[in-house]
Amino acid sequence: MRGQQAATGRDRFGRELRRLRERAGLTQVQLAARLGYDHTYLSKLESGARAPRISFASAADDLLNAGGALLALATQLRARRRSGGEAVAVTAPLPCPPPADGPAQPRRSQRVELPAYGVMCPLHESAGCTVTVPAAGLAEVLQEGTGTVGAATVHGFAALLTTYIEADLDSLSAASLPSEVEQALRALIGLVPRARGAVAVGVLKLAAQYADLAGWLRVERGQHGIGMAWLHRSLEWASASGQHGTACEALTNMSVLALMEGDAATALEYGNAAAAVGGDRRWIAVEANLHLARGHALLGDQREFTRLADQARRAVARLGERDRVEAPWFRDAEGEAWIASHLAAGLRDLAQTTGDRAIAGRAVRFAETSLANVPARMHGSKLLLTLRLADSHACAGDLDAAVAVARPVIPSVLTARTTRIDHELDRLRGRLGERSGELFDDRSAGLTCRH
Repeated sequence: MRGQQAATGRDRFGRELRRLRERAGLTQVQLAARLGYDHTYLSKLESGARAPRISFASAADDLLNAGGALLALATQLRARRRSGGEAVAVTAPLPCPPPADGPAQPRRSQRVELPAYGVMCPLHESAGCTVTVPAAGLAEVLQEGTGTVGAATVHGFAALLTTYIEADLDSLSAASLPSEVEQALRALIGLVPRARGAVAVGVLKLAAQYADLAGWLRVERGQHGIGMAWLHRSLEWASASGQHGTACEALTNMSVLALMEGDAATALEYGNAAAAVGGDRRWIAVEANLHLARGHALLGDQREFTRLADQARRAVARLGERDRVEAPWFRDAEGEAWIASHLAAGLRDLAQTTGDRAIAGRAVRFAETSLANVPARMHGSKLLLTLRLADSHACAGDLDAAVAVARPVIPSVLTARTTRIDHELDRLRGRLGERSGELFDDRSAGLTCRH
């Protein structure tokens, strides 16, 4: 029965592909050549003998002006769990949402101007639009989509996403946030079979952004395997829907995870992949170069670190308005904080590898710049950057300064308990050695990090 369903899905895709190709007046050979595929592959798709790749469906959709029809069919086909048959693709099941650690975050009905927090309206792109955050949350959005999945549903999910990103930025980690994001994401994916045309593409674009956030929230909880599963889904859906910015974010998040685990080679692979999706978006090149610089720093390659870091800093000055709309973390003081934090981390790692305390001194200066510019609402980032500054002092040999900087935030650090904060604290404690005891009072002395 399952094999019959898969064959039916392939047949539907094949018939639609043939209809659109003939409407465009193209032969199989001509269409295959324009898409960069062999004509025999196209023949097998049209006959229903092969399941379409998402990348092929996306490219064919654009070339044949299908309005998302081919992409929707291919996504629906590949989303089914199937087995058996040479041409069958097996898709891993989606991770289950974690249990909520607390009540859902209250939200009020409000109007949001997109783009906001890096969320573009999938239907209006850079032209922007106004959406309403539903006070009742996901249930209200799904009620709007009980019939045809249309623009109102897409706008509702986009509005919710802005509130989730804001909650992630504004707090150390809202207890219910990972569960809320993943419940919304699974509901969103469930709408794909009923969506059509531009709405289907919009749903997939939003799914990519939701999955990127879901993956990073899992990483912050220390659940790296599930986090990577979501990040890979984000990359798949972003590539299928032409969402280059989200693909870059997923890949650079993977790079950060590899860096935390001390795997510089893998971090560089992810950084290079992020650079490759950039196209004409300058901000993607900047972000990719900063992550590549950190990978080379971990290897002790000062020359390549300096080249990539300088290249990124020069390119920031040339960012246009579209870059800053798609990547608002490059704007103003927040942009200064973001770039300086990467340079501080890279220089600290480079100093550790090379033993050069002068490099550690430069890390201190960039860490101070980053901490001075990070927005007040980003409490978790402030804690992380404070620990990075303290560790840079320790790496430079100034243990007194390291203890003085870190000690005031230790109670909050031990409460935060996120992966990156734990990672920075572990490094600092290791560098301080016996003096790490000076960071903790009697109540916190027995507490240890998760890793």
